[in-house]
Amino acid sequence: MKTHVKEIERLVEHLSEDWIDGKLEAMEPYFHQRAVMVEPGTGNRITGADAVIERYRDFIEEADISSFKITEMFVDFFETTAVAFFTYRIKYQVESTNYDETNAEILVFRQHEEEWQIVWRTQLLGQ
Repeated sequence: MKTHVKEIERLVEHLSEDWIDGKLEAMEPYFHQRAVMVEPGTGNRITGADAVIERYRDFIEEADISSFKITEMFVDFFETTAVAFFTYRIKYQVESTNYDETNAEILVFRQHEEEWQIVWRTQLLGQ
């Protein structure tokens, strides 16, 4: 079980590095084709890997990110499902406004054969 925890932690860390670095094409394998994201603040459901990744693109095109750090992470397993809950601190600027936020995120992974993919993403802002 510890190996699975480390594997999910690595996936979350690599996903974070890829989107911060703008390597959005590298993010495709992380997401199941029918992945769902619930948009923070609106509750809108975003469906499909391409649409979820597009939300990352929208943010990095709008914001100048100066730092991003995962502060803690917990991973739980239920057979072929893993839930990663993590908190992070992000500093960024949009136009002339600076932001320094601590937020949380929940990623639900499903294992298919030997690969883990994200099927659900929820952000909890201001955690």
